[in-house]
Amino acid sequence: MRRLVVALTLGVLCTGCGTVDWFREKREARSETAQLVGQADKLVREGQPSAARGLYARIVAEAPRDAVHAKALHSLAQLYVDPTSGLRDYRAARQAFARLLTDYPNGEWESEARTWQAALSELEAREAELVTREAEATRLKTEAVKLGADLQRLKRVDMNLERRR
Repeated sequence: MRRLVVALTLGVLCTGCGTVDWFREKREARSETAQLVGQADKLVREGQPSAARGLYARIVAEAPRDAVHAKALHSLAQLYVDPTSGLRDYRAARQAFARLLTDYPNGEWESEARTWQAALSELEAREAELVTREAEATRLKTEAVKLGADLQRLKRVDMNLERRR
């Protein structure tokens, strides 16, 4: 009986030590990810958005799914809509916000991500409409030039007819 109690106690202690190591490794991995996010945030503040984008993208691709990962994904999406970053890409921003909503549906950034997604969808729709209108305006200008040339040709023909009469 004593041997069984000793064996069980050692088993629990050994398992507990392994669990503590596992938790320590997880915490260190999280803190390393948090440090990388901090470095990327610092790069943004220092005016190096391209370097920050690369670091955020690496974190998003490799880090475990947790609150730090969500912050990195949110910050990456924000870089794509920031007019001062020089990295504006509304499609990539909308995809990042959609991923944020998919991966973290009830997360800290949910309402902001939904708002940005709606705004970006509206912006893309208006840009598409603007492109369509510009194409129509270009077509109409080209047609007006052709009509002007045809009108000049008709005037010359009419003048030639008048001379012949």
